Amino acid sequence: MIRIKLCGVRTPSDALLCAEAGADEIGVVFAAKSRRRVTFDQARAIRDALPTRIPLIGVFLDATSEEVAAAVRAIGLFAAQLHGAWFPAVDSFPGLPLYAALQVGSELALDALLQRPTAARVLLDGPGGGSGKPFAWSLVARARQLHPAPLLIAGGLTSDNVAQAIREARPDGVDVASGIEGLDGFKDPAKVHAFVKAVRSSYENL
Repeated sequence: MIRIKLCGVRTPSDALLCAEAGADEIGVVFAAKSRRRVTFDQARAIRDALPTRIPLIGVFLDATSEEVAAAVRAIGLFAAQLHGAWFPAVDSFPGLPLYAALQVGSELALDALLQRPTAARVLLDGPGGGSGKPFAWSLVARARQLHPAPLLIAGGLTSDNVAQAIREARPDGVDVASGIEGLDGFKDPAKVHAFVKAVRSSYENL
């Protein structure tokens, strides 16, 4: 089954909404300038609210090893998704899966995958992560040539276009934040359920 990561969760109630709708994993953002940023206390509350079967992924932008390690210790993250120029050696965090995330404006951006050979997973995001802008899904085929890890796509996905994205990109999973939010920036129940349903239906019809 294709994996569904619902990201940018900021409250325990939104986390439960996403879990009950069928999310395979939940993402919490620690990037300093993100409007979805959560504190360690908020992330712990989200972790405590989730069923144990749902992994919690920490999302970081240009974080240092010390910052990532502090979050892992404080919260009990399942994995760290790393955006930005820095990617650590695999032995920097024993036992912690590290996911490489790239903002893709063109095919040239994919060359960064060659500097991340130990990434346990790859996320291709639209230019300007968190902006809700898509990238060219046709680039996924090139990314698979450069890196063997499972690959997720993000950027501008909604319940209206995710089926087309899956048909064109054939990813191992999808990741969404803005596409399931209401005007207040929190998760919208109708959008969450519609997105998960659209993903599951598209996978069954591949």
